[in-house]
Amino acid sequence: MVVTPACTKDEPSNLEKLAKQGEQGDGKDQPEVGEPADGGAIGQADGADTKVPEGDEPSSTWPVDADGVPVPPQDGAAPLLTPGADDKRVQLRLALAEGTRYRITTIGMLKLPLIEKPTGFAREEDVGVSGCTGEGTARTCLLTHTYRNYEAEPPAGSGLEADEKQVAGLSTSHRVDASGLRITDTAVQGEGSPAHFQALAQVHRLYCVRLPSEPVGVGATWKDVCRLRQGGSIVTRELTWRLAKLEDTEDGTRAELEYAGRVRRIDPKGKLINGEIMGALYFWVDAGEPHLMRERVGFVLDAGKGVSTGTDFRYQFSKVGSDGEELLRTDGKPFDAPPQALNDLRSVPSGTTRDGELQLDR
Repeated sequence: MVVTPACTKDEPSNLEKLAKQGEQGDGKDQPEVGEPADGGAIGQADGADTKVPEGDEPSSTWPVDADGVPVPPQDGAAPLLTPGADDKRVQLRLALAEGTRYRITTIGMLKLPLIEKPTGFAREEDVGVSGCTGEGTARTCLLTHTYRNYEAEPPAGSGLEADEKQVAGLSTSHRVDASGLRITDTAVQGEGSPAHFQALAQVHRLYCVRLPSEPVGVGATWKDVCRLRQGGSIVTRELTWRLAKLEDTEDGTRAELEYAGRVRRIDPKGKLINGEIMGALYFWVDAGEPHLMRERVGFVLDAGKGVSTGTDFRYQFSKVGSDGEELLRTDGKPFDAPPQALNDLRSVPSGTTRDGELQLDR
């Protein structure tokens, strides 16, 4: 086991290096995503023309709650805006194989106001698939989610770890259909505050992946609303999705899906905070499996003063092998470089992680 030394002031941290690993791969395990104009590490795919809706008012497509925030639907198809090209249409759907156990590894970089150095963090989660009924587009299954491991670096790492620890022992589950729609409320189990139970009862446990219910071609666009827990808050994502590319590879057809739109959350004082999101999802079409997702989320804290936060996320989806240890790509093939294992936050006190303690080489 080799432990890398602590980084110097000018050297990128270990989590920064991990966040950029995908840009140095062979394009098979780690597809490239173009950099945004401001030079950040994660952004929208090259050639994207998915537009972020203008203004702060929610779309009239969705009902809204007491705070004026769109409420995610639990039935119906994703509204299809355009069907895309006629020459090659594909049915995008989740395979939802009974007994699947997903491991989702997240690498993130959080930029806070008045703090020059961004804070790196990493998370592991498990999502199990069970209780499936139906076939094809009519299939539904129960997703059961558990938090697994978490690490965060200075300068804000101790606060991030303390927040994660509040929900690390909770398990949640809900049913999902083949389009990715959460079709039931999210059940929460474990020990936690009523506020955390109430918050997690709204979340989607496959990172709001949403697919159209009918065959589509390149250029197709559709809409969705979904909620996640990010940064200690429930974040509502009102997205426009676009099928940007279909690529025939030796591993089968791979789709590149872009998405962009609004994000909203309520701060501890009850104020509505608005922001924007853009990202890209790589999806194995033949296998019916998500592969890799990257996104940038930004919130405006004070528009008059130009104060905002921004977070870059990289989500790697993998499957746990039959031995309970090996991590495979979601299409069942081996990784060139498997996702890195992390410390178990439930057994490691908050705030102890430092750059030099992150083990990159084994």
